[in-house]
Amino acid sequence: MFTEQKVNIQKVLGLIPDDLLARLGQDTKVDYCAKVLYGQRIFNLLLYGLLTTDRTSQRTLEDLFGSQLFKSLFNYDADMKVSHSSISTRLSTIDPEFFKLAYEAIYSEFSKFFSKEEQLKHRIIRVDSSMIAETCNKLEEGLSPGNKKRNGKESVKQIKFTAAFDGLTACAFDVFTQSKYTSEDRAIPEVVLKNAIKGGSQTDIYTFDRGVTASKTFGSLNQQKISFVGRLKTNRKFEVINTDELPESERDLGGLTLLSSQVVHLFNHNKVDTKEEYRLIIAERKEKIDTTPPNNKGKVRKKENTFVFITNNMELSPKEIAQIYKQRWDIEVFFRFIKQELNASHFISVSKNGITVMLYMTLIAAMLLQIYKKINGLGYKTAKRRFSIELWETLISIIVKECGGNPERMNKAYFKQFSIP
Repeated sequence: MFTEQKVNIQKVLGLIPDDLLARLGQDTKVDYCAKVLYGQRIFNLLLYGLLTTDRTSQRTLEDLFGSQLFKSLFNYDADMKVSHSSISTRLSTIDPEFFKLAYEAIYSEFSKFFSKEEQLKHRIIRVDSSMIAETCNKLEEGLSPGNKKRNGKESVKQIKFTAAFDGLTACAFDVFTQSKYTSEDRAIPEVVLKNAIKGGSQTDIYTFDRGVTASKTFGSLNQQKISFVGRLKTNRKFEVINTDELPESERDLGGLTLLSSQVVHLFNHNKVDTKEEYRLIIAERKEKIDTTPPNNKGKVRKKENTFVFITNNMELSPKEIAQIYKQRWDIEVFFRFIKQELNASHFISVSKNGITVMLYMTLIAAMLLQIYKKINGLGYKTAKRRFSIELWETLISIIVKECGGNPERMNKAYFKQFSIP
């Protein structure tokens, strides 16, 4: 056990009480006609697999379910068995609502680990999407961005995972497979609206990148009084209503220098949309990035030195707007975390239903690791590694207690594969 740890694994796993899962199972009728893989059991199996393996698969889950360690941890009968095919079938048919409600309940408990100041500090909601292709090429319905063809064949089908990240974890997300959601102008506003309706605060500020470009999208958010900070392409057309006169002391935006702060109308299909007003903050890098060709192939790095920020919040200062957009990068770090440490780029189901279930479970696992990481002062990789080690130690303690120190009383075949006498 690591002496510097300030919270043990039992406390973290205590965020998922058995009675919560039992109640949700009854409310959603998720166990109707299920013989072995009840909602609570498959929940525990998926969570255990995500936290203890580097690459979960259906066959891995079959082996884990049959292990004495897993059954000891969750107090399951030793003779219970499942096949990888039954896991596959269950994932494709089980009601995702069960996992959604569990996710929301655990998120509510998760926030209690952070002070009010920390929670308020993280009310900047970063929204972005990530495309996932692995295992999704067998989907009946999927995205094929750009309709590109490889070797005369259509491009591999993908899903789009769009999330709202509050600085702590994903507070809302959706999975898109219809081609119309290739556009961020469709996917991101839906997730923003979902989070706002679900219980977002009026002080929330949503920030997203240049994938959101349509005047209609900006106007919809404005009309619903959803505050946002985004970024426009430098060639976007607009009409200036007025220009702020700012002293030189306010032109320092950190790594950027403010060029102008204006209230504008945007052009929409070559016509000025006079219904909606926005603030545009135009800034440039203090240290210009060289955009000359890096090699003799004639390819130019697409790095820009000029930034055009857009917001419907007329009270924020230019520096605050630039700083809010800068925090958008946090969601990129979060995506990298769940892909690299929780294998979110590899799903064990090829159905949208199963993928949605796995994403809910991945985000639940991410919350547990985030708590463990924060309270113990660890990095993501170290938190995952130590969490797994402590889980193993906890299981060994359970087994020793159950068998009274005599491994002969446990499953001999299981221990034999680990060369445990």
